[in-house]
This record gives sequence, structure tokens and C-alpha cells, in this order.
Amino acid sequence: VADLPATLAAMLPTAAALSFLVFTLLYTPCVAAIAAVKREMGGGRNALFVVIYQTVIAWLAAFIVYHIALAF
Repeated sequence: VADLPATLAAMLPTAAALSFLVFTLLYTPCVAAIAAVKREMGGGRNALFVVIYQTVIAWLAAFIVYHIALAF
């Protein structure tokens, strides 16, 4: 247990950890949220668009954060 921080740091570099956090903050959280979007927007096609849009935005933000973190 004493080596846990060192083991985690070796497995997941800081840049990757930051980009992972950004991605998980921005992507579609759960099926219930997708169902709510489907109900509010009136169809599965719109909900699918929202899911794809959120995933693309999350990936782009994570990509940018990763490369900025690598620069430091």
C-alpha cells in the first residue's frame, strides 16, 4: 500500500490522467441522461446526435489538455 502512489504514477502519467479527467467530465454520463435527452428533444436521432457531439467535444478537449500538459 505504501507504493500505491508510485505505482499509479508509473501506470498513468500526469498528462494522461488530466486528459482522462477532462474527458470524463464532458462525455455523456449515463443511459438515463440519454433517455432524458431523447424525451426532451423528441426522438432517437436527436439523442444520438447529442451523444456523438458530446463525445467529440470531450475527445477534443482531452486531446488539447493532453498536449498542453505534455508541453509542461
